[in-house]
Amino acid sequence: MTVETWSSHSNIRPADGSDRLVRDVLFLATFLLIWVTANPFPDLADPKLLKPVGDGNLLGQSLTLLLTASLGAFVLLKDDRLVLKAFSPLLLAALVWFALSAGASPNAGLASRRLLLSVFTLFQAAAFIQLPLDRTHFARLLTAAALIILVLCYAGVFLAPGLSIHQSIDVAEPELAGNWRGLFSHKNGAGAAMVVLIFVGIFVIRTFNVALGALVIALAAVFLFFTESKSPIRLLPVVLAASYLIVRVRRPSLKFAVAAVIPLLINVLTVGTVLFAPIDALVGDLISDPTFTGRDVIWLFAVDHIAQRPFLGFGFQAFWGTSGLVSSWSYLESWGYRASDAHNAYLNLGVMTGIVGLVLALLWIFVQPLVDLVRTEPGRSDPALTTLFVQIWFFGLCVSGFESTLFDGGNSVWFMMIVSIIGIRYQATAQLSR
Repeated sequence: MTVETWSSHSNIRPADGSDRLVRDVLFLATFLLIWVTANPFPDLADPKLLKPVGDGNLLGQSLTLLLTASLGAFVLLKDDRLVLKAFSPLLLAALVWFALSAGASPNAGLASRRLLLSVFTLFQAAAFIQLPLDRTHFARLLTAAALIILVLCYAGVFLAPGLSIHQSIDVAEPELAGNWRGLFSHKNGAGAAMVVLIFVGIFVIRTFNVALGALVIALAAVFLFFTESKSPIRLLPVVLAASYLIVRVRRPSLKFAVAAVIPLLINVLTVGTVLFAPIDALVGDLISDPTFTGRDVIWLFAVDHIAQRPFLGFGFQAFWGTSGLVSSWSYLESWGYRASDAHNAYLNLGVMTGIVGLVLALLWIFVQPLVDLVRTEPGRSDPALTTLFVQIWFFGLCVSGFESTLFDGGNSVWFMMIVSIIGIRYQATAQLSR
């Protein structure tokens, strides 16, 4: 979205001081609620973490409702109808299918509540990107938000290491002792978040302030290193290179090829190991841990359960951690029964919403942004903004081969991925309406 088109699709006039303050507060409140959550620095030594999932965090749900209502009131007051364009036909089709899956779920109540919260997150992202007045305002707000997150993470490491660094007394994965996680619940989530902040730092350097952008990059890179989160660390240079090509390649076929090959290859070399013996043998020859730290057991468990309910799945966010699943586990059974998720977003969607749900979701998550990029003329879009969106979006596609990022309502990477998908769409629709 260029600075010109940022404002041209809204009926907002130049903001006065109070309007700008409201925008700033709503922007930072949305960002911090998603990133910090209502339960930052969780105590991973708490035995309650082993219990089945319940009704969720009441404070978090209340804050989500309050924030969504506040954003909704702002959108209505400003008559900002562009927000509605975020809910494209492909997204609406996916949500309708998710609703059908939730209704047929063995845990229909849980699935329905979580689907509603997911819709709130989608709306929050659509409104979030409309709050800045222009590109510079967006960069300033992202700088402030990124530095707040980094200060909180470093403060936790130095002032409350027991709640910010994995410990040997953690009830799950004590082998991660020493890995930094900051305010996040796991080092992998912290590592992925730091990669997104590095992308933000690059954007800030290009659009607002070199020193502040470099500071964000340096702080995020150091923290990323100490998380020892393998997937985000290894994906960072790959995503930087691939996103550069995706933005600059002119031919649509090459753009699609670059965007598809790496996520597809990741899934073939990971989930493919539990489906095809030759791939398993190949990966065993290439890397020292072909189980991907035990993920292969969970992937096989997920594949088996997709086969049980291939059409509608087990319900949106209503499979992993449920009482029926957890209580079925014994030491003779797969530890997939006690897994928090599929550790692969694509398998996770398949388990939750069936193969149809997975296909519809991928049409919105993967195909739509690429089509929007192709139809956005290079001379009518902002290179720095487009690059930021593509970096975050493509990183989300890649890291989803190892983590259940997609449609994870409380996931900071997923939220920023939604913002990027919608941002790319806003740019394309802005061009078409001229």
